[in-house]
Amino acid sequence: MNTEIKTLVYQAESRYLTPKELGLFAKSVNSMSKRLNLYQLLRDREIKIIQAVADQIEVQMPNANPKILELGIKNLILVMRYSAMAIVCDSPDLLKTRLLDWLEQFTPSDMQSVNRALYGLLNQTLKQELTPEQLALLQPLINTAQATLAI
Repeated sequence: MNTEIKTLVYQAESRYLTPKELGLFAKSVNSMSKRLNLYQLLRDREIKIIQAVADQIEVQMPNANPKILELGIKNLILVMRYSAMAIVCDSPDLLKTRLLDWLEQFTPSDMQSVNRALYGLLNQTLKQELTPEQLALLQPLINTAQATLAI
């Protein structure tokens, strides 16, 4: 849950929310159906999206170490899943604090070229699979992953 909304919930235990606070709460509630729909779409199309990326990466990088490719794809799946959950929770920090900080420490430095290619292919695939509005919710999280992994 978004930390602002969580704070509002706690504050509402001892007093009524101000009009400004209610506006923040309403904004979050009103966008929930869009966020849930995107989560469900990503969940339902995960195999299609990741398989498209995996098929293309093998063509684009035929000489890459298969273990590095496999690790890169597994990490990409994690980024997609945590991004989807961050969207539902309306908490972009969730991706960074729960996954990216860990990935940043344990991703071998020789994966940068593979990650660069994987994220490029993922971005192309997402543009084909998502509406511009859906992409606008997901893209900042993907960009954060790319920046964190120094791609």
